[in-house]
Amino acid sequence: MVNIKTRQWELLLNDFELLAKTTLTQLQITNKLLEDNTIDLLYEEAESNEIILDRLEIKVREEAVFTIFQFNPKAADLRKIITYQDITTNLERIGDMLLNIIHFLRETDFTHPDFEEIKKTINRMVELVGGMLRQAIFSFSNEDSHIAYKVIEEDDLVDELFHQISLSLQEKFEGRKLSKSEIRNMIHTNAISHNLERIGDNTTNIAEATIYLTEGKDIRHGNKE
Repeated sequence: MVNIKTRQWELLLNDFELLAKTTLTQLQITNKLLEDNTIDLLYEEAESNEIILDRLEIKVREEAVFTIFQFNPKAADLRKIITYQDITTNLERIGDMLLNIIHFLRETDFTHPDFEEIKKTINRMVELVGGMLRQAIFSFSNEDSHIAYKVIEEDDLVDELFHQISLSLQEKFEGRKLSKSEIRNMIHTNAISHNLERIGDNTTNIAEATIYLTEGKDIRHGNKE
């Protein structure tokens, strides 16, 4: 008979894997809508995925609490449970931000000539945070702090692209009389880039949690000790 503690760990792991997979699916939908924002089925799929993410986040939190009270885990196991909770919370937040982006994409016209170059930067941001997220999930699943440190370093590139988009919007439209569609595009583009920047931050949190799990070090807020 499989030990009940082992089964509980398997439940946590399975739910985490489904949560990670669903978050990455939201990222794929975002990529597709950047190319063509008229596909209604993708918006429906994204809304369904958000429900799954919310339910899984609650489920993992409840299972983590149950594991702590039921099995009184030792320090190493307790650290792992805390890390599961932390990463689950960050994945759910990333899912929220991806859904925000998906909603903004529906009302954004990146075919407008003034937004073609900015869209290229948005695409670069999506590519970068997507790679960071996949690597962060991999680093946690494999308890590889070396990859986690690389993820943290790449967040500076995301921040740089975010500021580049803000500056481009200011330079391109400053002093111009804008149409309603141009104003809407500006607001939505800025919101999309802001959510991508926040996804980079939350992905960094996942990498930091992995380092905490593997090395027992809390490196948040610049604490390297």
